[in-house]
Amino acid sequence: MTAVRDWEALSACQWHDPDLWFTDRTRGRAIAICVGCLVREECLTAVLAREESVPKARRQGIAAGLTGAQRWELARKNPGTSEVRTE
Repeated sequence: MTAVRDWEALSACQWHDPDLWFTDRTRGRAIAICVGCLVREECLTAVLAREESVPKARRQGIAAGLTGAQRWELARKNPGTSEVRTE
């Protein structure tokens, strides 16, 4: 049986400084890394599930190539599901 988060071992971000995803100055670089990631959809599903009850103003950083506000809007448009495609 595989762990639920085995996909993280394939993530493009794992070898980068985590601060890249939380600094306005490096936002573009973080988004570029996410956009080319093989497990972007898995990441988005995980972050939307984790942020399910988190208000827009508290969703911080870049995840799956999206800002907190973008993730909030995506979740608002797709209520009751954390499975959203990035394409």
